[in-house]
Amino acid sequence: MVVLMREYRDADRERVNVIWGDAFRRGDAYPPPKPNPSVGDRTFPGDYEDEEAFVAEQDGNIVGGFAIRSTSVTCRGTTLTCGGVAAVAVAAEVRKGGVGKAMMTWAIERMRANGQIIGNLRAAHEVFYRRYGWECCGNQVRVACPLTLFPGLKLRPVLPTRRLSIEDWEPLRETYEKFAYNYSGMASRKSLRWSGIRLTSGGPPCLIAAGNPVEGYAILRPSGGPDQGILEFVWSTPEGYETLLSTFAGVAINHTSVSWTEPSNGPFMSRRLTRGVDAKLDHPSMFRVLDVPGSLRSLPASSAGTFTLAVDDEILTSNRGPWRVSYAPEGVEVERCDTADVHIDIRQFAQALLGEPSFPELLTNSLVSCTSDQAAQAASAFLGRKPTYNMELF
Repeated sequence: MVVLMREYRDADRERVNVIWGDAFRRGDAYPPPKPNPSVGDRTFPGDYEDEEAFVAEQDGNIVGGFAIRSTSVTCRGTTLTCGGVAAVAVAAEVRKGGVGKAMMTWAIERMRANGQIIGNLRAAHEVFYRRYGWECCGNQVRVACPLTLFPGLKLRPVLPTRRLSIEDWEPLRETYEKFAYNYSGMASRKSLRWSGIRLTSGGPPCLIAAGNPVEGYAILRPSGGPDQGILEFVWSTPEGYETLLSTFAGVAINHTSVSWTEPSNGPFMSRRLTRGVDAKLDHPSMFRVLDVPGSLRSLPASSAGTFTLAVDDEILTSNRGPWRVSYAPEGVEVERCDTADVHIDIRQFAQALLGEPSFPELLTNSLVSCTSDQAAQAASAFLGRKPTYNMELF
């Protein structure tokens, strides 16, 4: 049966609320819309100005829905326009019937037509999204440290700490931006709207800031279990990091451990990992490149080189090329050519573009094919390793 897409209308709310409620709220309906939603509210998809909601129809019946958020993400020191795909859900009675495929294919084409260079989502099932060119990028590490080990960490809490309102973004903005540009994949923000607080329940969230002006912040909800989880941890200086880490033992005094997430090159993994600490990869974020030549032209270059590239993309054939990529500190030129020395799938291209895993790492693991040593060296120099991290939960 044919599946058609269209923009969500207010008259669709009752039916779509059932679909989204079944998928994301254990059958509970979303609450009525608020005129001014608070940070962390579990709002109905599409209720914000920067977010569009869409529905899938089959034989005149709504059988699915999703939303696309307009934002931008960091990439190697610059930013790329981004579509954040959220709330992808199919009615239970028609699942595995092609509705999800139709929605995802249409969403990819829609974002490309709107000029977005890259897409981002947080998947419940990564295998499904890989079929449509999405791939996990970066390695988020969940650190769980027993409180008994904190005295041996020899922390240096050198900054004053204070509590701030979860609604007040301005004191945090500069620290967040400094942190974000250290990585690829970090979303531009105007609030803490998409932080972990919106997917957790319990008492009021607590925001602890280190320094004035702020050099780091951490968000948590008081926990009744043995582990006190930190919902978000951001720092712009080593002093901000050390000061906040030293406070974790205090806020978790009635627990047996405290846990938080860091990038793969985070300070704890680099300097303080010890026996007894549990460190494991956390729920990854997925990306998909929507505009291959546009993404390459956006990147900064510190050296000069040329290589030719072909990208395997079954949905967006305009991405395939082949492309001749010439880069220099003055800029990057991308033009069509006849043949390519480098061949890469669109999923691995997203990883190489952002930088974790990097092009050289993909080449080592035979996830890229290359017929020329010169091209391999040029592509490796341009698409070297850049730690990739993403904290958005939508």
